[in-house]
Amino acid sequence: MSTGIILGLGLITIAICFYIMLNIPYWSLLWNKRKKKNLELDKEYHQWVYTSDDVLNKVLKVCVWSLYCYGIYFFILEIWYKFF
Repeated sequence: MSTGIILGLGLITIAICFYIMLNIPYWSLLWNKRKKKNLELDKEYHQWVYTSDDVLNKVLKVCVWSLYCYGIYFFILEIWYKFF
């Protein structure tokens, strides 16, 4: 395997792991809310769990997504040069 393929697969794996790990608190809140079957949201967690999508996190998401898109671009480019 060439370096581009390895980097592409690594970046995709990291993206999936970050997505899962960063959404576990939100998914647990939704799960607890569905189990209670009422529409009230109990304040069981810190405030950052409820307001975790502020401007700083959106900028961070854009930076991370651009890095991943850059890696996917080179991954596809390496596949293209290898087979075509």
